Amino acid sequence: MKLKDLQGRVLESPGWKTVFAFVLPLLAGVLSGVFVTEITQNSIIVWALFYKANSFYALLFFGLCTFIYNRANYLHEREISRFLDTDYCVAYVRSKCLPEAADRYKELIRSGNVGQLEQAMEELKKVLK
Repeated sequence: MKLKDLQGRVLESPGWKTVFAFVLPLLAGVLSGVFVTEITQNSIIVWALFYKANSFYALLFFGLCTFIYNRANYLHEREISRFLDTDYCVAYVRSKCLPEAADRYKELIRSGNVGQLEQAMEELKKVLK
């Protein structure tokens, strides 16, 4: 499985959305309480002990996971919203289809058989309007 496929599944999965919207913040809240308990001595919070607390590193890990997920989700949603713009769709189709069509019709053009190419170009003009 490719990384892009895995990323797409995670970003579109309701289960993963639930994990990142509900479960991770809940765990971060619990770990925050544990963190305060770990760095408290004699009812005083000793901030100098933060690096000795295991919960601090777990909070950093959950924070980093949340950041990475939200950043990927933002980029994914932005990419999807681009297809709402007609000009973007036309440009996308041109960038993806025209090079492939040029390669396919290269031999027809060289042999002088351009009838199929002209028909394909007319179809393309209809689609791009």
